[in-house]
Amino acid sequence: MNNINVGCPRCGSLNVKVVSDITETTKGFGAGKGCLGYICLGPIGLLCGMLGMGKTKTKTNTYRVCADCGARFK
Repeated sequence: MNNINVGCPRCGSLNVKVVSDITETTKGFGAGKGCLGYICLGPIGLLCGMLGMGKTKTKTNTYRVCADCGARFK
């Protein structure tokens, strides 16, 4: 996103701030996958069901907020 000063589409003010939200999610143990793996393949299947456990995804959302009227826009 470029840093050009963009006016608010609602009120036309140039008092606009760029805001970034960062969201992290961690994947847990898939009980369904673990049970199915155990039934099909025994203890090895249980371990295979645990694959992917603990992986973290990060998502960044950047937008602009008008300091005068509170409007949010890209």
